[in-house]
Amino acid sequence: MLSLFGCFLTKRPYNQRATKELFRSLWKFGIDLRIVDVGDGLFQFKFTLESQLKWVLNNGPWSFDNHPLVLRRWERGMTANSITFTVLPIWVQIWGLPFDLISEEAARDIGRSLGQVVEIDHKAFTSKQAMFIKIRVEIAIDKTLHRGGFVVNPKGYKVRIGFRYERLVGLRFQCGYLGHEARDCSTPRCSIQSEFPYGDWLKAGLRKSGDRSIGRKKSLPLCEPPPSEANGFKLQT
Repeated sequence: MLSLFGCFLTKRPYNQRATKELFRSLWKFGIDLRIVDVGDGLFQFKFTLESQLKWVLNNGPWSFDNHPLVLRRWERGMTANSITFTVLPIWVQIWGLPFDLISEEAARDIGRSLGQVVEIDHKAFTSKQAMFIKIRVEIAIDKTLHRGGFVVNPKGYKVRIGFRYERLVGLRFQCGYLGHEARDCSTPRCSIQSEFPYGDWLKAGLRKSGDRSIGRKKSLPLCEPPPSEANGFKLQT
């Protein structure tokens, strides 16, 4: 069955009719696409061609009214009550790497510290201008978003890097989770901070002219998540 199931990371009400119209307009598949509401905020997207289904998966993440859409491909035996959503594939830009560490190996190892690596953009390895490298990673939606930290290579060389996320929506600045509402968030605000630990500076494409902050604030905020490790490289927050 050529189907994707999807739901939005929100508990807020939204216009389902407008949602269907938006995706029909964006995806431009005409009568080849059927969108079925199967209840409890769950949609089934039915395609005619395998290439259409893969195009939707490969060109996400998608969103509506600042709510991220998480998708999962149909599997035999799946029911509306048994479907779970755990990851969101997203393109991540890695800023601040020294030129001698701009490599596919570094990209893959750093990516593993964020989640399952889906794809690596090789343009930075062949381009005459490479300000960052880019990887597509399946990030866990039940964990806080990584903001950056320090990378240590096997020889002990240490450098600070920052992450920027392409087409990032629905991020709660207080806790770093996607789709969290204020009433559902149990993360207390740090009393010694004047700003939230997360912000629009994590979104790719918002870089101002002259900004060389490598995708992060001038200093990483407090309340950073615990360090995570990758093969060969270690990401230290």
